[in-house]
Amino acid sequence: VPDLPLFASGGLRSGIDMAKVIRLGATLAGTAQPALGPAADAAQAVHDRIGCYVEELRIAAFCTGSANLGQLRNAALRHVDDWSLVTDAG
Repeated sequence: VPDLPLFASGGLRSGIDMAKVIRLGATLAGTAQPALGPAADAAQAVHDRIGCYVEELRIAAFCTGSANLGQLRNAALRHVDDWSLVTDAG
C-alpha cells in the first residue's frame, strides 16, 4: 500500500538507523527504549539524546549527498562487501 505512511520502530538506536529505514521506505522513524534511561534523569537528557539522533541523521544525509529527507529516500544503496551499487536485478 504505497499511499499509506510506514512507521518504522523497534531496534532503532541511532540517527544512522533512522536514515536507513527512511531510505528503505519508512515515512517516520521512532525509538523508545533508548530514551527511557535518560527520561528517568531529566527532560533535558531526553532532549539531548534526540538531538544526537538528529545530528547523526544530518550526517548520514550529508554523506549520501542528500540535502533533505526526500533526497535521502532516493539515495543510492550499496553492497557492504564491495561497495557496488544495488540494482533491481541484484
